[in-house]
Amino acid sequence: MRERAILDLFAAMEKPLGSMVECKHYPCHFKGQDCSFCYCPFYPCFMYILGGHFVVTKGKITWSCRNCNWIHRKDVVEEIAFYFSNYPRQRLVEEGWFFYSKALQEILFGREVGEWIGKCYSLVKANMRNARKSETCLALLVELRGFEILDVKEINRIEGEGIVVPLKIEKKLYGIAENCLEYDINHFQKTK
Repeated sequence: MRERAILDLFAAMEKPLGSMVECKHYPCHFKGQDCSFCYCPFYPCFMYILGGHFVVTKGKITWSCRNCNWIHRKDVVEEIAFYFSNYPRQRLVEEGWFFYSKALQEILFGREVGEWIGKCYSLVKANMRNARKSETCLALLVELRGFEILDVKEINRIEGEGIVVPLKIEKKLYGIAENCLEYDINHFQKTK
């Protein structure tokens, strides 16, 4: 999958595909979508604000992008292609998840909003902008190898090593930053 994502990125940097109406899956997200990124270069992004979420399939935890339409917008494809055109292709092949996560944050927010807390990289604030303090102190700690999710654990304090993302329970996100946070996902603001 990762190789296909890189090939899609290189192709989009040359010339975006536009809508591939002859594809048997079209439209997999919405009519008129740009199909340049059949495989997302940011996967797994762990950004609930884009519509993704964790799912368990055949006993394996994965990040589902089924509800993410962002990557299929023409303006977004052009912005991603422009952003990565500043990098040598060899670097784009060799870089890991943290590079692509930072790139995504810069595209979405204009800067990196993820933060290192000890040996953990937290995406709590990126997902829970304008969250309120909470009594509930929960989050998820994700263990990655390359771009593959190895394990996801519920945590009540930041420790260990991995990527910290909010825990989604029904329509609320719970996270840990300087304090305990809660966010109602019905208040997600549209990103670019």
